[in-house]
Amino acid sequence: MKSFIFCIACFAVSAATAAAGPFTPQDLPDLIEKVSPSAVHISTKFDQRQAFKVNGWGDFFQYFGIPEDQQTGSLGSGFIMDSDGFILTNYHVVEQAIDNKAVEIVVTLKDKRQFEARIVGRDSKTDIALLQLRDPAGKVPPGIKPGVMGSSDKLRIGEPVIAIGNPFGLDYSVSAGIISSKNRNIGQGPFDNYLQTDAAINPGNSGGPLFNTKGEIIGINSMIFSRTGQFGGIGFAIPIDDAKAVITNLKKFGRVPRPWIGIISRQVTPTLAYSYGLGRESGIIIINLVQSAPADRSELQVGDIIYEIGGKKIIEQQEVERALAKLKPTDNVEITVQRGRKTIKKLLKLEEFPPQLNRVREGVI
Repeated sequence: MKSFIFCIACFAVSAATAAAGPFTPQDLPDLIEKVSPSAVHISTKFDQRQAFKVNGWGDFFQYFGIPEDQQTGSLGSGFIMDSDGFILTNYHVVEQAIDNKAVEIVVTLKDKRQFEARIVGRDSKTDIALLQLRDPAGKVPPGIKPGVMGSSDKLRIGEPVIAIGNPFGLDYSVSAGIISSKNRNIGQGPFDNYLQTDAAINPGNSGGPLFNTKGEIIGINSMIFSRTGQFGGIGFAIPIDDAKAVITNLKKFGRVPRPWIGIISRQVTPTLAYSYGLGRESGIIIINLVQSAPADRSELQVGDIIYEIGGKKIIEQQEVERALAKLKPTDNVEITVQRGRKTIKKLLKLEEFPPQLNRVREGVI
C-alpha cells in the first residue's frame, strides 16, 4: 500500500502545553485553559452549484423547497497572533475561498462568537495565509485572546508539544506528543523545513497552532503522513520562525515578493549526465526560457547548466529558489553556467516572480 502526504485543511487545529518551569501532567489542564482561546475555527462559505443534486430526486427537492444549489464550506484552523485581530493559518485552508470566490470567511472563537475575516495576504510557496478579524462595525472584536509566538529555532527533538483544534469538526480537541524531528523535507515545495510531531492531528488541524510547554506557539500544523488519510503517528508543522519571516510582506503587499530568473529547468543527475553527455553530474539544466524574463534578456540558453548563483553552489533544483529567496526582486546576481565545455558567468537583473504564475509555478523559477 502506498503512503501519502495529506493537507489537513477541512477540519482541526493544534495547541500547547505548559508554563515556564518543569512540566508535569498536572500542569496540562491549566496550560490548555490558558492557551486555547488563541486557537480559532475557520470556515469558508461559497456557492457551489448542484452540490446536493441526486439523480431522480429533483422533484422531491423542488416539492419541499430544498435548493439543489447550496452554500458549502471548507473547515480549518488558525490562531490569533496579536491584538489587531490578525490570524495566521495555512494557505490551503483559504484556497477554496480564493478559487471559488467565497461569499465569506467565518472565524469562530473559543467563546463561540463568530466574525467575518478578510484575507490580508497569502503565500502558496510557504503555505501561509494572513487574515484579519473585523466586527460588524469594522473594528477589531473586543476580548480576543492573542497567542504568544515563541521560537522554533530553539526547539529540541523530544520536546513536548500540544495540539488543540477541530479534527473532523470536533472543536478544540486536544492532543499531546513530542517533536519527533526537525528540518523535514517532504516534497511539498522549495521551502520545506517542517517540524515533525507525533501529536495527533487530523483533517481540520490545518492552520492551527502547535504549542510548547511554555504556552508559546512554535508551529503551524499543516500536513500528515498517512496511508488512510487519517492520523498515522506522523504530522508536520511549519516552524513559526518561517512564518514570522513572511508576515511583514503579507501585511504590506498581500504577498511575498520574490525574484525569478524565468526558466523551466530539470535537475542534473549522474544518469541524465551520462545519457546526454552533459559533462556535469549536478546542477540544473535549462530546458526552456520564458520570453523577456531575466534569463532570456541575459542570453542564457537552453542546455546551459546552472551550478552557482551568487557564489552559492547549486546541486538540487530547490536550492535555486532558496538562493533567490535571499535576494530582492531589484537585485543583480551573478550566475555561473556550463555551456558545452565552457564556463560562463552572467550578471542577471532580477525581477519579481509574476504573481499570476504562482498557481502554475511547477518547474518555473
